[in-house]
Amino acid sequence: MVWCVATACADPAAPLVPNGLWTAAGHWAGSIVITQDPDDPRWPSDAVTINTVSVDGDSLTLNVSFAGGCKDHTFALLAETIWMESSPVQVRVRLAHDAHDDTCEAWLTRVVRFDLSPLKTAYAASYQATTGAIKLRLDNSPVVPTYGF
Repeated sequence: MVWCVATACADPAAPLVPNGLWTAAGHWAGSIVITQDPDDPRWPSDAVTINTVSVDGDSLTLNVSFAGGCKDHTFALLAETIWMESSPVQVRVRLAHDAHDDTCEAWLTRVVRFDLSPLKTAYAASYQATTGAIKLRLDNSPVVPTYGF
């Protein structure tokens, strides 16, 4: 497998900042962050279980479970700047979860959604193509969804 850098990607200036919000429907809505180091310790890494994964258009939907119930939790979807060359191209993706020191123990299940279009933009810049597919190598998920555009 050959590795290359997605040159159109930019690392955020300040990790730790969630890039979404809770909607009135009770779902998290955000946009994927393309970062050089999804494992940077400044990104939150509280426990979360990914139950289901689906891609619909430019949107990745995850059904997730986690312990809590006393505080609002936040999420960020992080993609590496390095493409794994294969057919189709692959990219490592990690769901960052910040429980904000919630010590409650209720088992919560929520839906989190992320806009994947920044990956499409990075792909177009790297491969000079307006159509393509990217396999999302999502950490802690047995499913490897494909984002096609």
